[in-house]
Amino acid sequence: MSDLVPHQAQPVGFPETETVNANVAMAGLSPHTRRAYRRWIRRYLSDYNQIDGKTIDFNALNVNLVVSSVGTAPLKAWLGHLKSQRLGKQSITQAKAAIVWIAHLMADLERLDYSVPAGLSKVKAPRAETGQRSGTWLTQDEIRQLLRALRRVDSGNAPLLARNTAIIVLMVTCGLRRDEISTACWSDLGRQGGNAVLRVHGKGEKMRIVKLPEMAVQAIETWRAHHPLPEGNRPIFTRIWKNGNVITSGITDRAIWLIVQQAAKAAGLPRVSPHDLRRSFARGAYEAGVSFELIRQALGHSNIATTERYVNSVLELDRAATDIWANVLDEE
Repeated sequence: MSDLVPHQAQPVGFPETETVNANVAMAGLSPHTRRAYRRWIRRYLSDYNQIDGKTIDFNALNVNLVVSSVGTAPLKAWLGHLKSQRLGKQSITQAKAAIVWIAHLMADLERLDYSVPAGLSKVKAPRAETGQRSGTWLTQDEIRQLLRALRRVDSGNAPLLARNTAIIVLMVTCGLRRDEISTACWSDLGRQGGNAVLRVHGKGEKMRIVKLPEMAVQAIETWRAHHPLPEGNRPIFTRIWKNGNVITSGITDRAIWLIVQQAAKAAGLPRVSPHDLRRSFARGAYEAGVSFELIRQALGHSNIATTERYVNSVLELDRAATDIWANVLDEE
């Protein structure tokens, strides 16, 4: 980044006299947005200042580091840099929003004039490709393979096996995001019309009701038997010590990522993320004959067009126009 926009670098480091807890400032944002903003702000500051992003602490974010880094010219150059790395329109738009947010925070602290974030918000993001992001979609056999791998990995620790199985079952049968799982409480479980349901706290402070299939109900009940206090507003999924002791502190979304990674590796599958399991739910449901509208409701998308992009661009690979047309030509 420094070769794109000349600036006065401070190679020795920035003064540590003034910091702000940016994590507290993000409290009103959804878990998904907080995670994304931290990622983009860290990347922007490390790219612009040529520093190690691991040194950036959002619990004590260096105010001088941020103030000296934000500006319309650096932001334009950085967004162009992201485009050159073939990032999509959604990612670039989100990256810009993160920098505008941190500039607003500096203005709230009276370390920047409000004209700075206002100017940043007017920066036009470079045109980038739109469409479905690349990802992994698991087949039914691969999902079963993933669950079998859990039984091998966690076979010596019954609570760990029960918890991790319930987490992955919720992802592949209900399409839940990892932060929706990490924030779920026992009081969110209930029944409606004789059906087991989960009240899901989704992105943008949106709440939805998801019906739990019997497979998910059984997995949760198996885990419940190991939980020390499965009631009220306590998190459903909690931490487990290496000796198998279960505590009441909630699991993090980062830990859920690691659970999926470990299971995928044990199953001999390529790199799989929690979001890939959400995609796999959407694909599997559609192939089973479920309508886009019902899938949209389960996933919590506001617009059915999002669901269509989410599912269809991959599904049609099994019956692509290129194959159909080539087969017609081959018949002659």
